[in-house]
Order: sequence, then C-alpha cells, then structure tokens
Amino acid sequence: MKVRQLFLILLLQVCIFANAQIPADVMNVMNKCSEKMNNPAGYELDFKLHAGMLVFSMNGTVKIYSKGEKSYHVMTMKVLGKELKEESGFDGVQEWKYKQSIKSSEPDSLIITKVSKKGKGDYDIDLNIHKDYKTAKMKVKGDYYEITFSNPKDKESPKQTLMKINKNNYYFHEMSVKEKGLTVRMTATKIKFGVNDDMFKLDLKKYPKAKIIRK
Repeated sequence: MKVRQLFLILLLQVCIFANAQIPADVMNVMNKCSEKMNNPAGYELDFKLHAGMLVFSMNGTVKIYSKGEKSYHVMTMKVLGKELKEESGFDGVQEWKYKQSIKSSEPDSLIITKVSKKGKGDYDIDLNIHKDYKTAKMKVKGDYYEITFSNPKDKESPKQTLMKINKNNYYFHEMSVKEKGLTVRMTATKIKFGVNDDMFKLDLKKYPKAKIIRK
C-alpha cells in the first residue's frame, strides 16, 4: 500500500474520531431510555417544576400524557400568590393552548391551531437531546446515570444540560438547565404506562370563560 493511501486512511480515522464526541456508553443509555419511554401504550408522567433566578423562584407541577404523536400537558404554578393553570395538547389534527389570565380584568385564552405535525412543547421530555450537543460526560451517582451535555450545535440551545436516568429501569428522572443565571429543573415523581385515547380530545366545555382564538 502506498504512503499516500496510508495517510488518507489515517486522516479519515482521525476525522471520524474527532466527530464522535458523544461517548458510546452515553448513546447506549439514551437509546435504552428512549425505548422505555416510547411505549406504544403511552405514558403518564408527573413531575415537579422549579425555576429560579437569584433570590426569585417559582415552583409548580406538570402532568404529561403522551402516546405516539398525541400529547396533553397540564401545568400548575403559583405566581404572585395566585395559582395559575396552563394546558396544551395535540390530537393529531390540531394543537391547543389554554392559559389562565393573571389579571382578573382579562379573560382566559384558548388558542386552537390546525397543524399536521406536533410542534415542540414547553414541557416535552427531549429524549433526543444528545443530537443537539457535541460533547457529553456520564457518571453514576446513587440510583441514576447523570449525563452532562455541553457544547451545543445551535447557539440558541442552553450551553449545558444535565439529565438523570434511573439506572435500574432506564426511566427518565430529571432534566435541569442553567443559562445566564436562570435555573430550570424538572424532576419526575410518577411514571405510569398506558393512556386512554380520550385523554387527547379537546373538550371546549372545560373552558367556558376562555376567549377562543382559532388559527
């Protein structure tokens, strides 16, 4: 074999190694987690939500129902002493988002949008997050794999994201992001598999006081 051919083979191997920044063990854990969570029967997931910046913080709860492309979220949080609820869903044909108004003088809103494909939700668990980063490090701490993703491919993505996955069953446990002094953390408290399709149907009777906006 000629020296030039040897050089090209070596150069190709170096390039492959340089681009393979996500370790194989991280990919293995993420793939197993995705397989578990993408159960054909769907899943019901409860988690605690924390958002904080300096001395200011907010805490709430989120319940997620997911089955295939269909989804339904309910978020409850206290803001300025008032409990607020936000709901969003996708039934395969349309998306909707319901928001309670902070001001009593303004109506609640329900925005309904006809779409053919579900958009990325505010509280979706991104099990493909490893595709958004160039590097990752993993360690085992207690019952969880702790994976730190860094060096995002898109400058709009958080510089660092931490994900915890249960090492015993590969269920999602927690995801946290720190960006410009803001910390957002989602911690799972309950996971149940099996969701009835009726959960994803939009029922306008649930929002009698909401201003309906159709797009």
